[in-house]
Amino acid sequence: MASIALTDATCWVAGYDFTTDLNQITLGATVDEQDSTTFGSGGYRSRVGGLRDVSAQVAGFWQSATSAAPDPQAFPDLGVADRVCTFAPTPTEGSVAYTALLGKFGYEMFGQIGEVTPFSLTMNGTSPQGLVRGQVAAAKQTKNATGVLGSVQQVGAVASGQFLYAGLHVFSAGTTMTVQVQSSATVGFASPTTRGTFAAATTTGGLWLTRVAGPITDTYWRLNVSAITGSFQVAGVIAIGS
Repeated sequence: MASIALTDATCWVAGYDFTTDLNQITLGATVDEQDSTTFGSGGYRSRVGGLRDVSAQVAGFWQSATSAAPDPQAFPDLGVADRVCTFAPTPTEGSVAYTALLGKFGYEMFGQIGEVTPFSLTMNGTSPQGLVRGQVAAAKQTKNATGVLGSVQQVGAVASGQFLYAGLHVFSAGTTMTVQVQSSATVGFASPTTRGTFAAATTTGGLWLTRVAGPITDTYWRLNVSAITGSFQVAGVIAIGS
């Protein structure tokens, strides 16, 4: 398997694209290690997984507090839960993407004289839905008409006990836009089925689909704009997880 160099890693947080502010992204998924060793174990410990957690830290270069970022995006939002966050090694459609509902809990800024001013932002999970792995279904783009948003992705079937997840990032907003998550048994989407619909987007921010329980045997997925007034700049992700 070939290694890759991170040259265009992507970080979308609610309605803001942090990508060009950053030079470092760290995403962590952990499971508590719980000792379950008993007498008669043969002298070896046994362990089981406990509670899960997700965290992220991003770092880059600070700009003027009067600019678009990162200060106005980080400081006023500290402690606010359930921001839709998406991380991907590239911003292209079909790229692996990890998405979760996180809160911003740590913000550091400023540095040494004569150096480019750094900043870092720490985020932690705020929802029991945790971290899920999927694909970028819609790269960052402008949308002003109904129809497919992004492109069809073969994310896979949703097994029994699993759920369909989806996140939508609205970077700039017109009047209103409604986006559906659709599936099909074939890549051509001859007979698409709408599996869920986001709340209507009317302002910048992140929208999180109410997760949909499996089983769903369809393996092809897409986002579809069913109604729109005005022009929106958006991106979206579709994922399957437990």
